[in-house]
Amino acid sequence: MSVCHKYKATCICHGTYSLVPKHDEWTMKPTLICISLLSMLAGAQLNAEEAYDEFADGALPAEFTLEDDIPVVLTAARLRQPRAEVPASVTVIEADEIQAWGARTLPELMRFVPGMFVGHGDDQNNAAVTYHASSPSLMRRLQVLVDGRSVFRAGIAAVFWDDIPVALEDILRIEVTRGPNAATYGANSFLGVINIITKHPGDTLGTRVRYRNGTQGVDDAFLSHAWNDGMSSYRLTFNLQASDGFDGDKEETDPGDDEFRDSKRHGFVTGYYSRQLDASSQLNAQASFKQGHSDIRVENEFFRTPPDQDTTEFDLLVKLQHDFSEHHQSHLQAYFSRSDRRQRNYACAMTVMFDPDLYTLYEQNPGAAEILLSGDMAALAGTLENQQQLDLVNGIYGRYSSDPANAGEIACGDLNQDLLEKRMDVEWQDTVQWLDSLRTVSGISYRRDQAESDTYLGGERINDTLRLFTNLEWRATDFMLLNLGFMFEDEDSNEAEYSPRAAVNFLLSPQQSIRLVYSEAVRSPDLVEQEPDYSLNLYNATANYFGRDNLTFYMHQDVDHRGLSPERISSRELGYYVKLSEYRMEADIKVYQDRMNNLISSAINLATSDVRDDTRMDINGAEMQLKWRPSPQDLVWMTYSYLDTDVKLGDTSSLDEDEIARQLKAETRLSAQNSMVLSWNHRGNQWSITGSHFWSDSFNDGNNLYRRFELNLRKEWSLRGTTPWVGGFWQHMISSDSLTYKNQRYSDDDVYFFQLGLDF
Repeated sequence: MSVCHKYKATCICHGTYSLVPKHDEWTMKPTLICISLLSMLAGAQLNAEEAYDEFADGALPAEFTLEDDIPVVLTAARLRQPRAEVPASVTVIEADEIQAWGARTLPELMRFVPGMFVGHGDDQNNAAVTYHASSPSLMRRLQVLVDGRSVFRAGIAAVFWDDIPVALEDILRIEVTRGPNAATYGANSFLGVINIITKHPGDTLGTRVRYRNGTQGVDDAFLSHAWNDGMSSYRLTFNLQASDGFDGDKEETDPGDDEFRDSKRHGFVTGYYSRQLDASSQLNAQASFKQGHSDIRVENEFFRTPPDQDTTEFDLLVKLQHDFSEHHQSHLQAYFSRSDRRQRNYACAMTVMFDPDLYTLYEQNPGAAEILLSGDMAALAGTLENQQQLDLVNGIYGRYSSDPANAGEIACGDLNQDLLEKRMDVEWQDTVQWLDSLRTVSGISYRRDQAESDTYLGGERINDTLRLFTNLEWRATDFMLLNLGFMFEDEDSNEAEYSPRAAVNFLLSPQQSIRLVYSEAVRSPDLVEQEPDYSLNLYNATANYFGRDNLTFYMHQDVDHRGLSPERISSRELGYYVKLSEYRMEADIKVYQDRMNNLISSAINLATSDVRDDTRMDINGAEMQLKWRPSPQDLVWMTYSYLDTDVKLGDTSSLDEDEIARQLKAETRLSAQNSMVLSWNHRGNQWSITGSHFWSDSFNDGNNLYRRFELNLRKEWSLRGTTPWVGGFWQHMISSDSLTYKNQRYSDDDVYFFQLGLDF
């Protein structure tokens, strides 16, 4: 007789597997009892959170004792696997932990993941989340999923966390695969994968109301109602979030003076639907509509009105799951996404900057164009490369010599920086248990990304991608488990690529293992990187000596300057996982070596005329995470990360010392050599308190020390079938250094907000 361990949505006996018909990724199947070849018996359906959470308040059901309850993850290989058998380092954040920590946003939760760093972009307070070393302006190397749907924006090559239509209250768990995982999820899974898994509507029946208000203009509201009618479950969620953002640098700005214009007002509605079609089939669907406004900071005289952003987004996901047998399951998933970002303003500049000859000169010789505008004719002569460039310079000066008044003329007009992105994705996935010791998950997907922008792309760009993937799990012996993964990708804008992974787990016990992992991954350049037509076009221009209604700024980027190679990484990992049930402790430790090349480290902006893809970076590091419950009422969460980075630039012959130093720092700006998180949660009778401390050194170009303390309190009551509660959150910046840029800080070291809630 084998010993069976029961956990969310599957049943595993050591030495044998049984792939049972699953409700879905959101909820628990009926109670399972495995004897020898595994027989499935009908039982009562359990709440997903209650059944899975080994640290839940009170006693677990008898069949879920600590000795038998083995944690399971879903993301790393697209297979339901016990933590000891996963071919990767994984951090799992459960719903109870989200509540205990009191975070407002998804990026703030990522601070609890070892090696994960959170910063902000240069011109607004959109979060930049990176794993290991990366620039805050390059949010392109993490794959972010919501219930299997990628939210990565291929058009602009980034993840916009504000646009993810998921309320924290609706999240069941977040699984973070820490390491390259392109073998499972393709390009952009370059450094890791963040998989946000939402609660099943049947597990949130009733109504939930939340309100939050505090400093820095925090003003949030949440309303959700879920119901069922037998075979179907439904949920509608409304979520609003508002904040005034940062209020400036302490040394240069008066306290409370929000001159940086980085406030945000975002809201969405999301609908969830799940129906059990029959004993072996289930249909799930999600639809969301989001609107938001972000203020954008202006730091130059070009923009005469603020280039604020208004965003509208629609998402639709449909997933059909079918169990052919207890050993064979498939799903067909399709989703559509449409994001419309409107960003328009009134801009002005000297008319000469819209000169067509200057545009052509910049295209051929950007350095000469900059020197020409500076007026240093002696220096200009030595930079011109041919007669055509000399003729362009003479043509520009000729317009001023004929009419000197032209030199000081200002031209203004309407600037359209809109970006419309669409995505259609269809995926089929098939999971088969071939033998007691062998199972596979394979699939095929087709994706079409469309992006349209007058500023960034000069019109519309389309990229079609075909993916083929397979992951194999083979139990070679009772103590050795092999995992092999492979992804093939063929897309229009880049060459076909493949990403392999091989791992072996040595099972010291059902809850203890040593793993060896080797993986390779690529990150293909996205549309704005590979196929740009990046220029600023003024429409309805004021009177100018060119006599044109439409003018084009001289700085630009176009596809002729591209042909970028995919970024590549090879990663080696030695890891150790252990769960000591008798001590209520779970730990994961890894040491690793990452070798990256062809890195696209240049910023994607007008000032970067020549985008480089020849940066190399080597990272040696170690990470640890610990989850320990010293008593049924207490939970300790601890992480530590060490990074040793070595950046190597390619051809630097055209760069000066300052530019070389800047590029060397670009890839490591949003990282720290040492970082640590320590959090303690205590739960009493209908109340809880959580204290969290964040620490990192050599942050932000190696100049900053980042230290922060948070305290979250919550008290709830039971009143006539309802659960009202109140809460308070306090954040204190121990160090005064800025997060990423010097103005991205608060004028006060203390931030706080209060919360009210009601469940009924």
